[in-house]
Amino acid sequence: MSSNPVFTPIQSIDRIDFLDILRGISIMFIFTANIPFFSGLWFFEPDHHIREINWASDAMVNFFMYVLVDGKFYTIFSLLFGIGFVIQYNNITSKNGSFAPFFRKRMFWLLVFGLIHLFLIWAGDILTLYAVLGFVLIWFMKSSDKTLLITAAVLILFPLVNWAFMHFTGIFYPGLAFEQSTSIYRYFGMPITEMNGFQTPDIQAYLLNDSILNFFKMNLGDGFIRIGMILEEGRIFKVFGIFLIGLWAGRKILNGNLLDNTAFLKKVFIIGLLVGLPLNIARGYLEFYTERSTITQFFHVLNYALGTVPLALSYAAGIALICHKGAGVLNVFKPVGKMALSCYLSHSVIAIIIFYGFGFNLTGKYGYTIIMIIAFSIFAVQAYFCKVWFQYFKHGPMEWLWRKLVYSNKVQLKKSKLKNVRLSNHINNE
Repeated sequence: MSSNPVFTPIQSIDRIDFLDILRGISIMFIFTANIPFFSGLWFFEPDHHIREINWASDAMVNFFMYVLVDGKFYTIFSLLFGIGFVIQYNNITSKNGSFAPFFRKRMFWLLVFGLIHLFLIWAGDILTLYAVLGFVLIWFMKSSDKTLLITAAVLILFPLVNWAFMHFTGIFYPGLAFEQSTSIYRYFGMPITEMNGFQTPDIQAYLLNDSILNFFKMNLGDGFIRIGMILEEGRIFKVFGIFLIGLWAGRKILNGNLLDNTAFLKKVFIIGLLVGLPLNIARGYLEFYTERSTITQFFHVLNYALGTVPLALSYAAGIALICHKGAGVLNVFKPVGKMALSCYLSHSVIAIIIFYGFGFNLTGKYGYTIIMIIAFSIFAVQAYFCKVWFQYFKHGPMEWLWRKLVYSNKVQLKKSKLKNVRLSNHINNE
């Protein structure tokens, strides 16, 4: 007599603290990388009439955040996605379950969350891309380590091919998505402006808009802008390449004690820093101090392709080395990492309420330094909230919903009263 295996989420005792810490740190810096959009920093110049406060440090903070943060932490998040894939695979197969159907269901619901986020809340969504590529990742779950790493290297460099194809053929295929966004704006009668001879959605008007209904209408068009940008950057190739490195790293973590191999981690940290930092400084120089031309565009894409991943891996290895000795203060990021999906989505809602026209209407009013202070302050409050949340609940709210939709068995949200009493006694005795 046979019975179907019962699949359950990863239990807390099976979690790897380093991964939660790294995920929490990534969420923080992804927010700092996204908040320039929400706040209008990218769309309102310092001399714009609505700008109220500029600090002398703004240009320096902007440069250093661009060099050290931009692109690095969604890269780490992509790495963690691949590692999580392996952990899920081991969890399901250890119970004699079929992994592919389970993971497709998991990706389906992530895609639903992503599409809602992309087209109704914020166009900068990354969940949709992750979900789509997650379906493809299943095909590589039994690939050899050599195949994973070679394919990853090719894909990470492929944005160069993508750029060269568009530049030398004149076929700007992402334009189809950009045209669709303009058509949606035009259909709903939303503001359109002209840029480089083309009509495009007016993002300044979008941020200043004080109508929630118009906000949803414009978001439908903005979602296609995001798709066009992903295609233009060749981000599909890079993200999937990082997924494959994560898949390799996940195997080594679970089966090869990678996190205890301090000699290897030190090599990754040092080499990644020596390679990635100079290339990112050069990329920052091209972005801030040179005129846009074919040559600078090429080197910009080249530096991004060659520099972002090594520096991101250096960060990850450095944090792993710290955690190996004892995470210490980095433990504050662990609760955030355990409810990364909830925190990521709530960042959009919080920032929209603070900055958009139908909220507190702070868009475009502050320079880079103040915006970064706001971002880190929001995250600090959120980190404390996550810590308190896990005193009473097993999962974050969105994590619980995702698990409830994926796993056929009941997923409990609240901790048992007995555990809460024990936790309270433990805290009181400290």
